[in-house]
Amino acid sequence: MIGEFLALFASFCWALAAVLYKKVLENKGYFIVNLFRVAFASTFLAFILLFINIQSLILTRTELILFSFAALNGPVIGDTLYFIGLKQIGVSRTQSISSSYPLFSMILAAIFLHEKLNLAILIATPLIVAGIILVLPIENKTQSNNIHSFFAFTPILTAFFWSISLITFKFILNNSSINPIFATFLNRTLSLPFLSFTVAATKELSQMKNLNKIDIIYMAVAGIISLGIGGICIFLSLSLLNASKAIPLSSISPFFAIILAFIYTKEKLNIKILFGTTFIVTGIILLTFY
Repeated sequence: MIGEFLALFASFCWALAAVLYKKVLENKGYFIVNLFRVAFASTFLAFILLFINIQSLILTRTELILFSFAALNGPVIGDTLYFIGLKQIGVSRTQSISSSYPLFSMILAAIFLHEKLNLAILIATPLIVAGIILVLPIENKTQSNNIHSFFAFTPILTAFFWSISLITFKFILNNSSINPIFATFLNRTLSLPFLSFTVAATKELSQMKNLNKIDIIYMAVAGIISLGIGGICIFLSLSLLNASKAIPLSSISPFFAIILAFIYTKEKLNIKILFGTTFIVTGIILLTFY
């Protein structure tokens, strides 16, 4: 049960961090927030590693390439799209839609990790798709709403890139003896060069002078909670369970997110969001236990 508990706790960490990210993103760019929270999380993980006896820190060339590939798809591309969703359509919707990543993960796990799929996917898939359709904030077909609808699809892309990153990590863990916490640290630190280049290219570096203490505290706490503690929990869970079980369990965060979003960010919840979230999570549970 340890692996299952770790996956569920990771989902809570991600939901809590989403509320903090939303507050900072109200007046800051996506890339600068992503860079800072990864930097804080990397520092936290480096501190944790000081107290862990790791026999080898040497990577093969293949492992380094795979870790970099996972970092690019996860913290860089996937998380940036996630931030766009948080800022544009809110915590509850973004968390619900992006949590559909087990659907992609199970297919990738079957193809690349040779994990078996069962008939539950035939029931779970329509539930998850129906839930996403209900949660998507598609309005009237005016120009502004079309732009809004484009932002609504970023959590779907988030789910796709997250699943690629997680399956890549599971592949590495299956084929090496790398410590999961060290793997978490590598995932975060290897994304820093990509994020630094992106921040410089998009000229968001100038926003550093406008950061106040509250912004920095939010980014630090959210980064440590989501990428540090949550990251350690999910990678430990992946080392103990099959990806087709650990990943769905870690995606229960929408239930936590809608409560936290309602309390702390005053987001309006409607019946479509509640039903859509329920469909998505029900589909995830079916994928996990049947």
